[in-house]
Amino acid sequence: MSKNSATTLVRESEESRLSPREKRNSTTRRRQNGNDKVVKFRCDFPSTQVRVMLARGWTQVTDPNDQTWNLWWCETNDVRQALDLKLGPNQKIPHFRNHYELTRKNYLYRNLKRYKKILLKSNKIDEADLCDCMPLTFELPNDYRMFTEEYHKQPGATWIVKPAGRSQGRGIVKIYEVNNNCSLFYERQLAVSFRNSDLRKLKDLAEWRSKEYGSQQIETPPVETFIVQKYVENPYLLAGRKFDLRIYALVTSFHPLKAWLAREGFARLSGELFDLENIDDSRVHLTNMAIQLKIQDEEKKEQTKKCCKWALIKVREFLTAGHGVVAVEALLQRIAGVIMASLLAVQPVIMQGKNSFELYGYDILLDEDLRPWLLEVNASPALTGTDSEDYRLKFDLLDDTLNVLDLEGRFSGLETRIGGFDLLWNDGPVWTTCPNPSICGEPTGDLRKLNIFLGARNDRVGQLRQLRDYLDERRNRAQRTCHG
Repeated sequence: MSKNSATTLVRESEESRLSPREKRNSTTRRRQNGNDKVVKFRCDFPSTQVRVMLARGWTQVTDPNDQTWNLWWCETNDVRQALDLKLGPNQKIPHFRNHYELTRKNYLYRNLKRYKKILLKSNKIDEADLCDCMPLTFELPNDYRMFTEEYHKQPGATWIVKPAGRSQGRGIVKIYEVNNNCSLFYERQLAVSFRNSDLRKLKDLAEWRSKEYGSQQIETPPVETFIVQKYVENPYLLAGRKFDLRIYALVTSFHPLKAWLAREGFARLSGELFDLENIDDSRVHLTNMAIQLKIQDEEKKEQTKKCCKWALIKVREFLTAGHGVVAVEALLQRIAGVIMASLLAVQPVIMQGKNSFELYGYDILLDEDLRPWLLEVNASPALTGTDSEDYRLKFDLLDDTLNVLDLEGRFSGLETRIGGFDLLWNDGPVWTTCPNPSICGEPTGDLRKLNIFLGARNDRVGQLRQLRDYLDERRNRAQRTCHG
C-alpha cells in the first residue's frame, strides 16, 4: 500500500470516529471559517492532533508531495526535512530546528548554568536564583571527577542517573549508599555497565571518555551522555505517593520571545507508596505512565490509568487546603518563573524560524518545602488520552494551541488570554493585578503578578465566545465608521 493510500485511510478512519460533540464543533468551525478560508494540514500518523484539526473543519493533505498545507504536524525527526522546504509565511511546523537545546537534559543544564552567570554579573540575584531549578547535576562522562568528589562529600545521599536524550523513564538508574558501597539498579543495559557495587567502578566512565577523546588510534563507538542528579529525598506526597506536575507551555516565537502557559495540566502519581528504602522499585520512584503500566494484570492497568493522574485544579485545591492561598499562589508564580528562566536561558542559541512554534511539556517536582524542581522539558509530550478526561484535556489543549496560532485570522494579536492559554511573556513579562488583595495576601501597593492561572477554572468555551463577540462588534463598529 502506498503512503498516500495509507494516509487517506488514516484520515477516513479519524473522521468516522469523531464524537457527536466533535462533529458539532466541526460544523461550527466551518461556519465560522467561511468558504473563503480553507485551512489545510498534513499529519501522517493517527493522533489526537488529526481529530482536532478535522473537528475545526480543516482539510487534510494526504499527498506527501502536496506542499499547499498551512500546518504540517510532523514529528521531531522530520523537522529538518520540513524546515528545509521553501515555506511561505502562512505555513507552520510544530518544532524549532534545535529544540534539543531545551529538551535534552544535559543541554538544558548547561544553558541554565551559563544564563545564571550572566544574571549574576548583572547583579540580578532573584532571577539567577530561578536558574537553580534543577537538582544538583553532573554530566557524565565529562564531570566524572567533580561527581565523585561531591559523592564522597555527601555519604548516604541518593543519586539518579538519566540518559540525556531519552524520555518516559527509559534507561534511568538509581544509585544509593549501602555500607559505604554504591549499589546500582537498572532497567536495561546501558552503554557502560554499572553491575559492580564498588563506587570505584565508576572510573570506567573516565576511562571510557579517555578512549573516546584521548587517543586517535583507538576507535570506539559514540559515547552516550548521562546526567547524574542528586535525588530529591523529601518529595511532596499525594496520598502517600510521589508525583510530578505536567505543565504545558506554548512558544510561538523565540525572537522576540512569546510564551503562553496552559491553565490545565495534571499530576502524575507513582503506582506505589513512597519508600526511600525500596529504591529498586521504579514504580515507587518514577511517575512516568509508561513505567507505571509495566504490569501484567490488565484490570490493574486500567485502575492505574485512573488513579495515577490528578487534574491540576485538584492539586491546587489540595495544596490550598493544606498551606493556604498565599503559599500556593507564590508556588505557582515560582513555577512560571522557572519556566521563563529555562526559555530565556536557551533563547540566544535557539534558531528562530518564522514558521516554527512548539508545545512543550514541563515536568516539575515539588519537595516538602513547596520548592519546585525542574526535571525535564519534553518537545513531543504525549497527546494521546489515557481515559476520557485526559482525552478531553488534550483535545482542548490542542484546540487552543491552534486558536493561539490563529491560522483563520480571527483574533487581533493583542490578546493576553485565548481559551485555556494565558500570555506569560511577550518580549517581556506580562503582568496582571490581583483582583482581591485580602485573598491574595499582597500589600495594596504591590499587586502585580505574572499573568498565569495554573490550576484555575478553565471556562475556555465562554471566554472564546465572549472574545469573538467583542472582536466582531469592534469590526462592525469600524465598518460602520468607514461607511458613515
